[in-house]
Formats: sequence, structure tokens, C-alpha cells
Amino acid sequence: MRRAKPTITELAFFVSGVIVILTGWLADLLGLFELGSGSGGHGSSATFSLRIFLTMFGVAFATIGVAYDNFPEIFSDAEMAKRYLVSFLFLGDGSLHLYALNDHLNEPFPAAFFGVFAGLQVAAAFVIPYTRRELDPAWLGITGFLIAAYVVTRTVSVWPIGTIEEVDALGLISKIVEVLTVLFLVSLMRSARAERRKTARTTAAPSR
Repeated sequence: MRRAKPTITELAFFVSGVIVILTGWLADLLGLFELGSGSGGHGSSATFSLRIFLTMFGVAFATIGVAYDNFPEIFSDAEMAKRYLVSFLFLGDGSLHLYALNDHLNEPFPAAFFGVFAGLQVAAAFVIPYTRRELDPAWLGITGFLIAAYVVTRTVSVWPIGTIEEVDALGLISKIVEVLTVLFLVSLMRSARAERRKTARTTAAPSR
């Protein structure tokens, strides 16, 4: 059964995971300025590997509290498991968008775009496991928009960017995460519709 709010253990580990992610992002940001590259630009392979490691470590740390408090329920409740997975995918994608912000510091609109959506995704990750099903289309809409925006900006030059963005490894991993998010959200929404139809048929069935 879906929880109405997180337990103390869940919240503590989730906050700790976010702190790991934010610490990695701030270290990456400071590193750009120390190297004299505060104007942005995509990082080296070593920087890329560190970004992915810190993202995975932060997300993994956040899962510890959930696994500790909900281990039996997650294996018996598919909806609960999928909802937590969507939450962690949002958290990971938000982390990747924070690094994308660092790569576009000299471009006001892309930097603002990534900053806003990174904050939105990290905040949403806190509440997705405990929100009503009616909000699932909103999470799907956010994720679908991010995928569409990536495809468009890598295909044509759009205002106010003015150039065709390059395809990079960080962006591709982000899109993989978002596609997985879409798949899990669609599955949740289909399950909810099937449950509503079953409830409607049961209610409409004549009593004997």
C-alpha cells in the first residue's frame, strides 16, 4: 500500500542522498572556476565519470532508507515499487541537469532552463512516492517535455538558443533515464485505469 508520507528513515537517507548530489555538483562548479572555465563547456572524460559516479552514489544512498523500511512491501506491491523507481529516476535526472547547468554557465537561457528543471525534478523526487495517482500525468508531461526539448534542440536551431546543440554523453544518459521514467509512469497509469474499470464493473454489477 502506498504511504501517505515518508518515514523518518526514508527521509533521512533521501536528504543525505540529495546532499551527496549537491556536494558533487558544487565541487564540479567550483572546479570550473578554478580551472578558469567558468564560462561553461562540456567536461573531460574524467569529469564525466566523476559526475556519473556521484549521481549514482547519491541516488543509491537515497534508496537505503526506502529498502530498509519497505523491503517486503516493495516485492509484493508493484505500484509501490514503480513509484519509488520513478522518484529515484527523477532524482538522478535532476542531478544530471545540475551538471548540464554547469556546462552552460555562459548561456543564460540554457542555464536557467537546466537550473529550473533540476530543482523541479529534485523536489518532485521527494513527493512522487506519496502523491495521488492524479499527478502521474504531470510527472509524465514534465519528462516528455524534456525528451522533446532535447530532440528539437539537437535537430534545429531554435530561439533563444540560436544554435543546434551538440549531442553529448551526459545528455544521452539523461534521455535514457527519462525514457525509463516514461515507461514506468505509463505502466502506473495503465494499472490505475485498469483498477478503475474493475471497480466500475464491480459497482455496476447487479446484486443477487
